[in-house]
Amino acid sequence: MGKAVVFGALAVVVLGGAYAGAAAYSGNVVQKEYETAFDKMTQTLPFLKVVDRKYDKGLLSATVTYSLQLGCPSPAGEAGAKPVTLTLRDDIAHGPLPGFASAGLARIDTRIVLPPEAPESLRKWVDSMKPDAIRTVIGFDGAMSVNVALPEGEITDKDARVRWKALRGAFRMNGAHTIINDEYEVPEIAFEAAKEGNTVGFKLVNLRGQSTGAFTKDSFIGSGSGAGTIDLIQIASAREHLLIEVNQIKLAATKKVDNDFLDTSASLIGAANVKVGERVFKFDKIELQESMKRLHAPTLNKIALKFWQELGGMCDAPPEDIADSVEKKQAELLAGMKELLPYNPEYSVDKIAVTFAGQEGMLAYSVGANGVTGEDLQQPDMHFLPAKIIAKASVRLPIAWLKKIVTETNPGKELPQAAVDAAIGDMVNTGYVVREGDFLTSAALFEHGQLTVNGTPVDSSALFGLAPPEQPDGGEEENKDAE
Repeated sequence: MGKAVVFGALAVVVLGGAYAGAAAYSGNVVQKEYETAFDKMTQTLPFLKVVDRKYDKGLLSATVTYSLQLGCPSPAGEAGAKPVTLTLRDDIAHGPLPGFASAGLARIDTRIVLPPEAPESLRKWVDSMKPDAIRTVIGFDGAMSVNVALPEGEITDKDARVRWKALRGAFRMNGAHTIINDEYEVPEIAFEAAKEGNTVGFKLVNLRGQSTGAFTKDSFIGSGSGAGTIDLIQIASAREHLLIEVNQIKLAATKKVDNDFLDTSASLIGAANVKVGERVFKFDKIELQESMKRLHAPTLNKIALKFWQELGGMCDAPPEDIADSVEKKQAELLAGMKELLPYNPEYSVDKIAVTFAGQEGMLAYSVGANGVTGEDLQQPDMHFLPAKIIAKASVRLPIAWLKKIVTETNPGKELPQAAVDAAIGDMVNTGYVVREGDFLTSAALFEHGQLTVNGTPVDSSALFGLAPPEQPDGGEEENKDAE
């Protein structure tokens, strides 16, 4: 045997042993990543349980089977609704060359495992998936990429049908798991149901979107932005002869955490047609802008985590008490939100604008707190709140809308201009409405416990149940005697 052959054989053995060692190492790392992910899921989302976990590991590959259970199982021996359970199987190829197609710690192909009672149409859809329909690649640094390409499908039963075209999505996470990017595309999804003589339908066409976010390991609240478009949302009801179509939709959202404070904004722009019977109302443009300011991120994170964790224990309650338990947890969540008040938070709908009959009407409002202290929160009631709430609202409506609406709802009846002017005069005389040319406007402000409408003070004591107590019988006579 020549030296070249001997050295070649030794090289193969050494390299093979090195690769086997690297594969074993990557297999151990990936298994630990799974265990960490399952534990973190249980801690963060305790109402979502990971059950029936099974990890079969070989040198070059592994298979993981697990079920995600949402809901509470019925007590032993008792009938009841079963929890929603999704069973998945991950086929893992270990690194350093997973599947001998790329470099990294692992390549994972995820498959859906259906129960025997699953509808045949759903089973056919799952069987039509390609092996790499849901593929995850994990890099040496822990960075993760997930690509999803689901085929078109349809599920039907005696009363309903849902169908969709091929779906696509991509998800990216850096090695530190602090930056996440995703993009998705839903060409079409439609739902139809027929019950009690009525047929209702919903259709969404061409949803496309993307987002990016940055988080810390200690909080799920972070900075980021997202944007998307939808060609059409359609809602129909045969019984009500109703057809609503919202189209040309553009969506955008941002959130930013700075010095522990979270600010968010969101917007929607589109157009709509509403058909009721034979009448058609066309809205050339609809626009919504909303925002939240000065939300204390650490406090919000603490409140949310506490809510999720306590909600996860609701299955320990008797079945007949679960609904009450959920309602109680929701009430506790709302009560806990008062801890945000000392940081002067504000929520506002900056703009709701609709263009109808060639004219734009607009509504805006906001509510916030200013000056709430820790001592205030210790009070057994919330009587301090009215004096420290600031609320604003404004509206601007075209006068042409009044005549248009009357004409559309009463075909053949023309509303005389004199009648329009008289109706407007009555509204203006109340002081709650101001006429500005071809528009009606109104502005309200609640601050320091005082409500004003168009600059005029209005008695607002009854708004918060703070009206002065009624005098007992004979109170007036007693007062006169005292004088």
